[in-house]
Amino acid sequence: MESLFQLGLIKVVFATETLAAGINMPARSTVIAGLSKRTDSGHRLLTASEFLQMAGRAGRRGMDDRGYVVALESPFEGAKEAAHLATIGADPLVSQFTPTYGMVLNLLQTHSIEQAKDLVERSFGQYLANLSLKPQQDEIANVEAKLAQAEAQISDLDLELIESYQKLQERLQEERRILKTLREQAHEVKHESLLLALRFAVTGSIVSLKGPNVPVPQPIAAVLVGKIGGGDRPLQLLCLGSNNMWYAATPADVVHLFGDVPRLAEVDDLTWPPDLVRVLHPIAGMSDTFAIAERIPKLPPPEFPPEVVEWLERVKDVEEALEDHPLHQLGNPTALLKQLRRIERLEEQLNDRNAAMKRNLGRHWQDFLDLIDILLEFCCLETSMQPTELGEAIAALRGDNELWLGLALMSHEFEDLEMHQFAAACAGVTVEVTRPDAWTAFEVSPEVLNALNNVKNLRRRVFQVQRRYDVALPVWFDREFVSLVEQWALGAEWEDLCGNTSLDDGDIVRVLRRTLDVLSQIPHVPHLSDRMKQLARDAAYAVNRFPVKEDT
Repeated sequence: MESLFQLGLIKVVFATETLAAGINMPARSTVIAGLSKRTDSGHRLLTASEFLQMAGRAGRRGMDDRGYVVALESPFEGAKEAAHLATIGADPLVSQFTPTYGMVLNLLQTHSIEQAKDLVERSFGQYLANLSLKPQQDEIANVEAKLAQAEAQISDLDLELIESYQKLQERLQEERRILKTLREQAHEVKHESLLLALRFAVTGSIVSLKGPNVPVPQPIAAVLVGKIGGGDRPLQLLCLGSNNMWYAATPADVVHLFGDVPRLAEVDDLTWPPDLVRVLHPIAGMSDTFAIAERIPKLPPPEFPPEVVEWLERVKDVEEALEDHPLHQLGNPTALLKQLRRIERLEEQLNDRNAAMKRNLGRHWQDFLDLIDILLEFCCLETSMQPTELGEAIAALRGDNELWLGLALMSHEFEDLEMHQFAAACAGVTVEVTRPDAWTAFEVSPEVLNALNNVKNLRRRVFQVQRRYDVALPVWFDREFVSLVEQWALGAEWEDLCGNTSLDDGDIVRVLRRTLDVLSQIPHVPHLSDRMKQLARDAAYAVNRFPVKEDT
């Protein structure tokens, strides 16, 4: 068709965008029917490269001064979108470099592991990956500059002095934590005994109060005038404070009960205000209670358990050590420690960013190493990194997943098939039709189904190991549409083949050509039997006819 078009015998060619790639068919004018396309992820505008690739066909070299491109308008795209695509420039180059099993095995056949690493890291894909890390490199440089500046500000200080002060602060924090725990434990023990004592406390007993119902800054001395409740009902303690205020307290408001202090007998005839229990908030005493309030003894200093007293002394000692520390002579210790913590944070940031940079710089090499681990697991490599017989067979193949293809072929499950069945079995591990509504009326022969079923466990293991290493290479498998390959190898007519499936002609050709590509490789794969190689030659000859073979 290229020759006919170049001779002018074909005036117009209707084609998809793929015609613009790799075919010598220049034209004076190109008509682009739509500026958007349907993809697996939905409808989207053409990329600049897609538009320029099609538009670039306009104008015949050496024949036309200029080419003409016509973009058809639609309700969704018009002159604005066309002008944008025509002037934006080509998309940046994106490398499709990805290590494969075949690449790993072929490199290791002729290179050491160190040489292979050097080749992978000098690939264009790694170059572009490194180029994309420029923002990260700039950020690392920025953090390094901040770190150098922060370190310069305390360069004249003795770091050991700062660290000793910091250790004292950490020790003080720990001593205070232990002291708080000891106080809480002592309070729990005291509270249990206090609840029991309050049940038997008599009128005139001296207590100290501070709590939800006694809102005072410090515990206040008070005398117990009466009790209400008890048993199944909440206990209320009606007390007169040394400040001549009445309180309706609960056991939670009692800090201490002074059992060794003589009771005030003067309160025996004292009556609390009637509203005290109802309003539940402090009520001021009258003149008749003032004299009694004055007689309430002052609170003695609080007594603490021996372990609490010991830790109070320890906290005091550390506080004094901090106050006398020589760091105070060099400036504000708090500000100096803040600066030191900032330096630690910057160092942590720098380490994290450098680690991330290192991972990204060696991304392709890490992929390469993951594939090596998988090949070792399937006994395709010796521990010396030299391919085994299985590895040498896989190295001779090329495809989406040479490991899966090589394992299937070397399993010998296809060896006893007939030529047309062998072609179908090879298609079963090479292609996969993913359209859910596709169908074919042809039946696959039982021998092919049996052979494909026998390699299913092998496929499952490849999936599992790849998933463990986060490798996403496809593991194609098809047991339905391989019947098209089998019928074609048997000599079916093209019209008959197309009439028995919902697949488009182009999809059928794609399946047959991918199968033919694998069949053509098999005769050159070492360690396969002569029978399999001959089956592949015969099958390739049977499959390679028009329209699979274009020049027929």
